[in-house]
Amino acid sequence: MAEAKIEEIGCEDRISVLPEDLLVVILDLLPTKDVVATMILSKRWLSIWTMVRTLEYTDDMDDESKKSVWWFLNKSLQLHKAPVIDSLCMELGPQCPTTDDVDIGKWVAKAVDCLVMTLTIKLLWSAGPTSLPKSLYSCTSLSELTLSDQILVNVPSSAYLPSLTELELICVVYKDEDSLVSFLSSCPVLEFLFVLRKIDDNVKTFTVKVPSLLELTYKNLCSDVVDNTDRCLVVNAPAVNTCQITDYSLESFSIEDMPCLQDATIDVDEAYHPDDKFLTSFSSVLSLRMHLSDAMVMRCTTINFSRLIKLSIYPYGPDMLETLLRLLGNAPKLKEFLVDYIQIFASQKFVYNPEDLPWSWKQPSHVPECLSSQLEIFEWRDYGDRIIEEEFLTYVLANSKRLKTATISLRLNLEDPELIIEDIKDLPRVSTTSHLLFK
Repeated sequence: MAEAKIEEIGCEDRISVLPEDLLVVILDLLPTKDVVATMILSKRWLSIWTMVRTLEYTDDMDDESKKSVWWFLNKSLQLHKAPVIDSLCMELGPQCPTTDDVDIGKWVAKAVDCLVMTLTIKLLWSAGPTSLPKSLYSCTSLSELTLSDQILVNVPSSAYLPSLTELELICVVYKDEDSLVSFLSSCPVLEFLFVLRKIDDNVKTFTVKVPSLLELTYKNLCSDVVDNTDRCLVVNAPAVNTCQITDYSLESFSIEDMPCLQDATIDVDEAYHPDDKFLTSFSSVLSLRMHLSDAMVMRCTTINFSRLIKLSIYPYGPDMLETLLRLLGNAPKLKEFLVDYIQIFASQKFVYNPEDLPWSWKQPSHVPECLSSQLEIFEWRDYGDRIIEEEFLTYVLANSKRLKTATISLRLNLEDPELIIEDIKDLPRVSTTSHLLFK
């Protein structure tokens, strides 16, 4: 009798007796597919799932019957009753039939009516780009928005998104340039903008004029664009503190000064020849990562990076080391310096062989101020032990009076790496307290 009572207590359903509000909070932590499945547990659970505020529909949630996500989304949203949706993610893949069968506009309109705060729409179907309802561009509650792939951005002139702080535009198509301008100008508190462009997006001049913007990531990886005539990136965002520009399309740039800039990454096609204005707009940066072509580094030597503390260089060409010291001469406060010959950005387009390095270099007549009074951390990745590399490393170690650590990562497949390490250890160092580290 006692054993039966213990078994009964052990099987007791303690979750179902919890208040409904608490059950909804718990369900919000689960995948949407599992949330909907709770309706079969009992009569009480039949409608609890309809009150969840976080909904995510992606192609990887298809069930054993192979009904696609769009079918599941349509049925579950019809039954959904929560007055507010905190987050809605809709990812429709190639299984999704056609725009005639899938009413994206209805789903988006419902989310807007439910005061959605975070909305992600990713359309990977084979059908053409589809427009979203105009009500989306006037949603007062929306704070985070991601639009991806087969979406036509057609923004009305009346658009106003007073709460939108984060926006991602990934491989979408724009009705025209005015739609893009209207979109960004309708976001008075936008702080984060991520853009990944596709070849044919109907925009030649991509204008980012957002006074409130703090972080900008712009990627144009389309290196095979046939006609780049008049294609241009225009940026006027004086409050930006973090900026990443990756562009292999050889389009031009018009970027206003960014006096608050703290962290920047520049990765442009090695054939691009920047003007002084492009690089001058980054002159206030504190930390800079830059893929350097010959043309780029020559321009940098004429610009004063008066606030630069950390510099990471990824050279494209072989004649960089000598010119790099001229760049260091314009960075008097530099404390960290990285040279990396193996770093490859997202496109993996540029593969540089350190064997192409020239055999010698001309030592400058004046030691850069940052070496003699500021530099504390130096790192060289993919060190190949060529003569020019050893001479450059010798120069840095012999002139960096405040150096604390120098980290050398040897290139793979070098003969006798132990001997190379011993040779580096024997190089003269002006900083007697500095440490050599090897990887």
